Amino acid sequence: MLTWFLLAFSAAIIHSFMQTLQKRAVTVVGYSKVTITFVITAIAAALIFVVSYFIVGLPQIDNQFWSAIFITGALNALAWPIMLKAYEVGEFSSVYSMILLTPVFLLITSFIFLGEAPSPVGILGVLLTVSGLWFITSQHKHIDIPGFAKGNWLGVSVAAIFSISVNFDKLAVQHSDRFLGSAGVLAVIALGSAIYLLTRYKKIFLHTGSGAGSVSGPLLLVGVGVLLAIGNVVHNSALLAGLASYTIAVKRMGVLLGVVWGWLFFKEKNISQKLFGAVIAVLGVVTILFS
Repeated sequence: MLTWFLLAFSAAIIHSFMQTLQKRAVTVVGYSKVTITFVITAIAAALIFVVSYFIVGLPQIDNQFWSAIFITGALNALAWPIMLKAYEVGEFSSVYSMILLTPVFLLITSFIFLGEAPSPVGILGVLLTVSGLWFITSQHKHIDIPGFAKGNWLGVSVAAIFSISVNFDKLAVQHSDRFLGSAGVLAVIALGSAIYLLTRYKKIFLHTGSGAGSVSGPLLLVGVGVLLAIGNVVHNSALLAGLASYTIAVKRMGVLLGVVWGWLFFKEKNISQKLFGAVIAVLGVVTILFS
């Protein structure tokens, strides 16, 4: 029990800190957001594939695996640059909190595509989540912060995309394993990003600022890619050690950490109100997961 919790909580810490570095990357590195997506996912895919091949072993895969990773890879290749743009123009803690809307959108998409109606407990979870996010963002309604609303709406759009892609993520895992499934999805994201850059710009490493020429910028991207790989492996290990619903619930605690990181690294204000809102939103997500 303790091993499972430590793994799940470690995944929450790693994921929240990785998002912090992504916020830093879009303001420092100087590469385009699609280039950043390519580098991060390519590094993570390579590292996870090595783990899958040499430690876990390659599982049997079928045609459904390939269709699943291409669909979710395409969706995520769209979502990642949008999230980076949200971090660029918005406030980190508010934008990061928007991912809590993914389970909310899942209730809607599961009703549309599968005919699954949410239970009263699930609806209560939605109300709690939305209320918590309102607390996180409401302190700015009388403060002029450039890009604040745009960043949040971009974060909401990413949560909506994730609510669709997560279904295919699960399908990819079911038809391979938790390691190769993750590596495959990340590889497709990297491939899609590379094709876009080569088709439109005839180059993969597209410079959009002065930071790309420094050593710290590329090293930062390598660090994010390594954390992405480690986070996936730790998260998958937690899934193997405990119940998936419990693991996801603990991982959502990363949003609480995101509020703290926003205060420490980006000097964001009103941390008390944001933490209160994040606690309510996380409770809402937990309610949805167990409804």
